Amino acid sequence: MRTTIPLFALTMGDPAGIGPEIAIKALARLRRSRRVCVCVVGDLAVLAEAARSVRVSVPALHAMSSIRDYRANAINVLDMGAITPQKYRTGRVSAACGRAAYTYIERAIDLALAGEVAGVVTGPINKEALKAAGIDYPGHTEIFAARTHTRGYGMVFMLDNVAVTHVTTHCSLRQAISRITTARVSAHIGLLDGLLCDAGIAAPRIAVAGLNPHAGESGLFGTEEIRVIAPAVKRAAARGMNVQGPFPPDTVFMRAFRGEFDGVVSMLHDHGFVALKSKNFDDGVNITVGLPIIRTSVGHGTAFDIAGKGVASERSLLAAIEVARRLYRSTPR
Repeated sequence: MRTTIPLFALTMGDPAGIGPEIAIKALARLRRSRRVCVCVVGDLAVLAEAARSVRVSVPALHAMSSIRDYRANAINVLDMGAITPQKYRTGRVSAACGRAAYTYIERAIDLALAGEVAGVVTGPINKEALKAAGIDYPGHTEIFAARTHTRGYGMVFMLDNVAVTHVTTHCSLRQAISRITTARVSAHIGLLDGLLCDAGIAAPRIAVAGLNPHAGESGLFGTEEIRVIAPAVKRAAARGMNVQGPFPPDTVFMRAFRGEFDGVVSMLHDHGFVALKSKNFDDGVNITVGLPIIRTSVGHGTAFDIAGKGVASERSLLAAIEVARRLYRSTPR
């Protein structure tokens, strides 16, 4: 099927987590949408099992013979035949599930690179399962960057019209501090500015958070703000970006949610994510910026503790699909 409505690939995520369940719930709600089409890259048998556990009316599952074999009013599945429910236990880390989840991601990226889908929306994966399968990536962001041969990339989390990018993500705190350089901070300011411009915001207002308490308090609590971060802010401002900082990391997110800024550059993974997920865990969306394709994702993990119980929320996945659609509409083609 080829229409003016964009078709996105949705990776099913780790089969043992909540990915299959939220895929079923989200697509059941979207089946009559005239704004976006979504097909699941995953395993039909796993999704059929998940469909039996949810408490909503589920349309028929359709195994696509190709990406063009899309049927309206069905949940369309590009069946990878990677795993069946008999090969794993729901809610448990499994190398087989890690390998299957990686297979879905590879296929979806290839479809996007070939122009067969408008972009990729990803369900949650488990990093421990990936590692058990011998797949040496800390997360989706790094997989997408490697497979698309992208060097300048970053992760942005969007919630309530505030976008946050993290200069460091999946590494130890000790490693993170050593990775914060002027060049790296400058690059993330530029990536965030580009995303916000793509989203239709003219001259986006960007705040840069500090690393240390009180943003170093003029060097009393650390000098990274003076030596590393402030020069990056000046460099970005000289390039015409509407950027300020560094600001204390314990207040800058509150200021953004009150409408003072459109985006925040966070130095550390937990500075940004603690603020964001404490405010609203269900509706956040992850975006990988800098890629040659669109990639959005749910803002949560596999939630093994509730997997298979039919109670997982699909709200973050629906938000991720909507953000992907908006990015597609604003991207020149």
